[in-house]
Amino acid sequence: MLIFPAYILASDVQQTYNVAMSAYKSKDFKTSYDLLSKLYLTKLSDVNLNFALGMSAYETGHYEIALGAFERVEMLEPANLRNKLEKARTYFMLKMYEDAELGFKEVLDNPMISENVRKNIELYLSKVSKVQQKSFTYATISLDWIYDSNVNYGSLDDTYNVGSTAYPTADERSDRALQLSADIMNIYDIGEANGFALKNRAILYLKDYQHEDDYDVQYLAYMPSLVYKYTQYTAEMVVGVDAMTLGKELYLKTVSFMPRIEYAHTNSLRSIAYFKYQTKFFQQSTQSDLNSNHYELSYAMQDILSPRSYIQVNIVGVQEKKQKGSRIDVDYSEYKLNTIYVNQFTPTYGGELYAEIKKRKYDDYSSLFDSTRDDVSRSVSASVSAKILQTLRFKVKALYNRVDSNQDLFGYQKYTVSAGIVKTF
Repeated sequence: MLIFPAYILASDVQQTYNVAMSAYKSKDFKTSYDLLSKLYLTKLSDVNLNFALGMSAYETGHYEIALGAFERVEMLEPANLRNKLEKARTYFMLKMYEDAELGFKEVLDNPMISENVRKNIELYLSKVSKVQQKSFTYATISLDWIYDSNVNYGSLDDTYNVGSTAYPTADERSDRALQLSADIMNIYDIGEANGFALKNRAILYLKDYQHEDDYDVQYLAYMPSLVYKYTQYTAEMVVGVDAMTLGKELYLKTVSFMPRIEYAHTNSLRSIAYFKYQTKFFQQSTQSDLNSNHYELSYAMQDILSPRSYIQVNIVGVQEKKQKGSRIDVDYSEYKLNTIYVNQFTPTYGGELYAEIKKRKYDDYSSLFDSTRDDVSRSVSASVSAKILQTLRFKVKALYNRVDSNQDLFGYQKYTVSAGIVKTF
């Protein structure tokens, strides 16, 4: 007689739970909040329930309840980056700006977060800075040791044919290098809660080979942008100028602009699209006929699988058109598909898997090879990072790349292994 009523009660609780979670997934936050706020005491150790309660409370303006729910999730899952972000957003709504800034910075310090999440955090930090009457600046610096198995992109085959004659290809040359990269960002809010922000970004990249000095790279870019956020949309207009040195010679300068938009379909599903136009100016007089216009269109779908992981699939189309001259190695069309999976396994360790396939077809006919050039490229990589200090991480990465071409001279394979540290400021 006692067991039967208890069974009925448990059944009612589960049914209410199912209805509440269904309402939460359909963004009926008022219903989900009303139901979950009555249930959470029976499921204090349920991470999904507490996170849904926190989100529902946040969306309905019950910020103190939301904060309590997110704090329970953090005790149960310390590695939950999404929860840390939502807790920081709740601090912001409660006008606890110093706590909000610390929370946003903690998430921003993790290299495992996606680019669109990073942009949203930047916008929130700009608003925190506005309240505190200051702009916000942060930087990421990486120092890596690299081994490259094929620095000079030596061919897969020992020879290539021109007509019936075989010629030798260049041997693969391996080398070690030191790589330094720095990404500096300043962002300032110029709007209201949903409005505009100005962003200035500078990138520095240096790669110094131990022996193959001709392949040393120095790269510098400056990209100011205007960002606008409104509820489910985030739009950005980016302008870019950059310069690259190869070996000891100034090699390339470019100017570009890129409108970008992000749309949130649900709490976990997002679309990201951009169009990029870039004009390239090669700096050596003998390469002036390589000058070209670059057009790129990209669409990505990102699914947040859990508060600790996400997967993103990107489809990109590229077209390159020469500005003048008759070179046959400039005009091409390219299509690529890539996917990235990221998981912050624990508060200390995170991992990333990446794969890409790319097809490039040149427009102009080669009388030397009696064909137009057609390349297919495949790349896979895996990396693992470990937190040493709050703003210092150790990262190891392995990358394999192979290109098959109908013109044998241009087919190659290479792998690189890197290990280094990532410091955020």
